[in-house]
Amino acid sequence: MKKNLMILLGFIVLFGCDNYLDEVPDNRQTATTLDDVSELLVSAYSEAIYSFVEWKSDNATAIPENDQYTWMTENYTFQPVVSYEQQDTPTYLWENNYAAIAHSNQALEALGEIKGGDDSYRNALKGEALITRAYNHFMLASVFCLNYNDENKSSLGIPYITEPETQLKVFYDRGTLEETFKLIEDDIKEGFPLISDEFYTGLGKYHFNKNAAIAFASRFYLFKGDYAKCIEYSNKLLGSGVIGTTYVRDMDAVFSGSGSVAIANQFIDVNDPTNLLLVRKETLAVTRYTRGYQPNTGTFNEIYLYDNPQGSDDFRRLAYGYSSSSARNPPKYTELFRYTTSTTGFPYFIMPELRSEEVILNRIEAYIQLDRLQDAINDYNVMATLRYDTGGQLTITDVVGYYGGTEKEAMLKLVIGERRKEFLREGLRWFDIKRFDLEVTHIDVLGNEYNLTAKDSRKAEQIPLKAIANGIEPNQR
Repeated sequence: MKKNLMILLGFIVLFGCDNYLDEVPDNRQTATTLDDVSELLVSAYSEAIYSFVEWKSDNATAIPENDQYTWMTENYTFQPVVSYEQQDTPTYLWENNYAAIAHSNQALEALGEIKGGDDSYRNALKGEALITRAYNHFMLASVFCLNYNDENKSSLGIPYITEPETQLKVFYDRGTLEETFKLIEDDIKEGFPLISDEFYTGLGKYHFNKNAAIAFASRFYLFKGDYAKCIEYSNKLLGSGVIGTTYVRDMDAVFSGSGSVAIANQFIDVNDPTNLLLVRKETLAVTRYTRGYQPNTGTFNEIYLYDNPQGSDDFRRLAYGYSSSSARNPPKYTELFRYTTSTTGFPYFIMPELRSEEVILNRIEAYIQLDRLQDAINDYNVMATLRYDTGGQLTITDVVGYYGGTEKEAMLKLVIGERRKEFLREGLRWFDIKRFDLEVTHIDVLGNEYNLTAKDSRKAEQIPLKAIANGIEPNQR
């Protein structure tokens, strides 16, 4: 049975400040021109990262030399994160994504009230508002809900907010996961045709440009299990034939250069055609390889050496982000800093939130799911030329010989492994663990073992305590 759930947006669910309960929070910027709406949409991109889920995945190990804070350990041991609520936590993601959604909704309301102006500009702004609203809800659902499939469709979704808040207390139906995905898809369908690159300054990669919207739709339909739609949207970027190398970065070149900063800057280069959407993210841990739960040498060998049907050197072997007394590898991102006083502030970084390599691997997986195995291996072999020293020569027979099982099973293992290699430290591995019902075992520095089963309910991150306290139904355990 559905339940009416209460969200107190603005200060209660998002920030939990009881001091503001006496009046309706309404500090929104007044938008009277299309340029004002464009300014509003700058804040429709959440500064929170979801990379904390990486510590839940099989990419993470307990490294004694690293700094391990309680909230990091809560993640690593599959516990609700209750000891900390700022950067790199589920609560921070929840608050910041809903704050970004509020800006999308305010922009849409303003567009309905503003008279005059260029219609093409108006439509482009509407498209950006709809796509940002869909994306932020989608990432919340990906973290706080079970994975989408026939078995889980009737499980809890997330509150889907479509209007600005004008009252102190508003009642929502959290609804089902199927209903949440339907609303996301509705926004994609309406917003995607309106997205335009015409009105951005520079390369426009700090906004949902057309290619970034394609990448989002490609991921959404893959996770939804609509493989034909995934291919349809992926083709809008890649073309309908075998891929070229335009949207495959040369990883050997990325790792060339002097020092970790140069390498990290090459990875996030806004001019690289493979970086489709870049977003400023606040973090205390992701840019520091001496903090948190990281891959160790054994994990790197498992990912890049042992899972290597090419049998040749993987250019990604330098393995971002591991520190110990015996090995140090560069962080994936360069840490920047925003000063709020002369001596204090917030560390942040620029993250390529959507990359073309993901679109390629999405399409490869969709091909496999639809038994288009030759199309899948053709795309893979092009990508492999810029990932392996002698990559690009595999046949389906080679893949079956390496992984075993049926042709389809072997090809799925290939693409799942490639996704793990490609997106190390970006959080996407966790979503594959959810989608493919993979088990995870973690061992802490004291030797204690923690197990996550294939269909473990803890794969849906628990709703933040402040939200639960204000009426949001928690995930079942």
